[in-house]
Amino acid sequence: MRAEFQVLGPVSLLIGERQIDLGPARQRSFLTALLMEPRQPVTIDTLIDRVWGGSPPAGARNVVYTYIARLRRILAGQTYDGGQPVHIMRNPAGYFLDIAPEQVDLHRFRGLLSQARALPPNSPRRCQVLNEALQLWKGDPLTGVDDEWALRMRQGLRQLKNDALVEWAQAERQAGRGITVIAELRHALLHDPLAELLHEQLIRSLYASGQQAEALRHYERARLLIAEELGTDPAPRLQELHTQILTGTLPDDTAPPAGAAITPPAPAPASASEPAPAPAPAQASRIPCMLPRDVPAPVGRRTETEAVRAALAPEASGRVVLVGSPGIGKTALAVHIAHRMAAVYPDGQLYLDLQGSTGEPLRTETALSLLLRQLGVAHDPDENPSALVHEYRSGLHGRRVLVVLDDAESERQIQPLLPAERHCGVLVATRRPSLRPVNADVVPVPRLDPAAGLALLENLIGPDRTRDEPDRARRLVDMCEGHPLILRALANRLLARPHTSLARLVRRIEAGEQNLETLSYGSLDICERLTSAYRQLPRPAARLLLALSDAPAVIRPDSTGAHSGVPGAPTDHEELLDVLVEAGFLDVHDAGGPGGPAYRLTGVRRVFVRRVRHLRETAEQRRGDLPEER
Repeated sequence: MRAEFQVLGPVSLLIGERQIDLGPARQRSFLTALLMEPRQPVTIDTLIDRVWGGSPPAGARNVVYTYIARLRRILAGQTYDGGQPVHIMRNPAGYFLDIAPEQVDLHRFRGLLSQARALPPNSPRRCQVLNEALQLWKGDPLTGVDDEWALRMRQGLRQLKNDALVEWAQAERQAGRGITVIAELRHALLHDPLAELLHEQLIRSLYASGQQAEALRHYERARLLIAEELGTDPAPRLQELHTQILTGTLPDDTAPPAGAAITPPAPAPASASEPAPAPAPAQASRIPCMLPRDVPAPVGRRTETEAVRAALAPEASGRVVLVGSPGIGKTALAVHIAHRMAAVYPDGQLYLDLQGSTGEPLRTETALSLLLRQLGVAHDPDENPSALVHEYRSGLHGRRVLVVLDDAESERQIQPLLPAERHCGVLVATRRPSLRPVNADVVPVPRLDPAAGLALLENLIGPDRTRDEPDRARRLVDMCEGHPLILRALANRLLARPHTSLARLVRRIEAGEQNLETLSYGSLDICERLTSAYRQLPRPAARLLLALSDAPAVIRPDSTGAHSGVPGAPTDHEELLDVLVEAGFLDVHDAGGPGGPAYRLTGVRRVFVRRVRHLRETAEQRRGDLPEER
């Protein structure tokens, strides 16, 4: 026997045939947050945001510890596969469930869906696999968990089921069994009456089974419902279907029509199993290309580039999050890859800077209005967010569009901006490791290794200058700690001052803290990036960071309390250190040490923190010159 977790219905745990009591709703909320990504760490801050949203209780972290401890006791009392309990593990990145993804019905469902999409459209096995996937659903997803994050998740999961229903209905109709899906589609529409794709499949299935009059009656019922609820006409695709039935020109879809498969220029045979998207709405017929200017292939990013391109391929998830510290080159990498993927997303590429690192992230209404404008969709920017979301997703309906969301601040900010169309892709760049939308591939963007850093410097200033001063070139790369932004700033300084040798620049940087600005040049300002990240730290984390400015090279949680000035238990210090890692100020030096993980505050970040502490202590600068604690 093994543990089987269910979220496609009531949140539950089965050991064999025995259902385990998981405790109150709030406790199940924490478990649900972990079940979305088995073996993927979820940070404390993410857990707090998912369970309480913007209104966490006082001492929320202690409450998290309490619920995690209770869940651990419940799970430790259950055994499977010869006596192995389910463990909630923890590492520097957060908590995670040590279970295989296939032990969660949601992940089994996704696996079966991917398997079905990889089969030819006319394969008899396709109907069987899709039906097996749909049988995993036991009701409304996440029943019994009613926090705000679960409500958002529930909507996405319902859409995922609808997508599978659409594909199953198409497969059954192609097999000549259109009548078998009618009852299931009617039942699904009771729960999601505005799902136009389900209405379309029901109308097609009614027509295919010889019920033309009922197909027309159902269209009229759907039209009246959409007009009453949304104040608009059905989507152009649904209107065209109605016209084709009236005129007797509806193509027979019991066999795959020629050209129905979506085959991008790049080799991707699995994409041929996907149904063709609907025609784009007339008002959104132009092809937008709103990406910033392309940049040369970022040096040292081949692994990350391949991972992102694989995730954005037609047969993959289509959702990717690039995560990295300030100045690491996330935006340049995202823009470059988006340009390379234009052939896979031929209906356009959108780009939006969400300003998450500024302390004043873009509001949902503003973000939606800007994206609608890029799509060329006429709208009223003063409409409520729900109406704007509907218009945005209608504008994307039936199209292959790539949406690039740069500098994202939180899941809450990007959730309304995620395309509902599975043919659309989304590429998010963020400095927040906790930002992990469901079904998204997370690709970390690490610092450049020394060889890649040296190659980048050579590309920027030319091989002659690095060849003439090889030791100084390597020293400059070491000083930049793998940050492309700092390397580019130093390269621009050297290019603007050709009389400056690498040795002279190295001496200036080594001179002391007063030359921190030397590591910035023009708009390539690492100080500004660090200041922005510092301003967004929670107050206790900011205080601890300043206290660590003179800490030893290797910092351990059990050694911070003596000089940090931050009240609380050692576990609180450990959590604060993890917050500083997520913000990009600390590195994890030794995750598996005997006393727990060790951390380091090095180079330009230590210089920056010392400067901030000095300014705060002396109070000689104006308040506006100081980074404010949040």
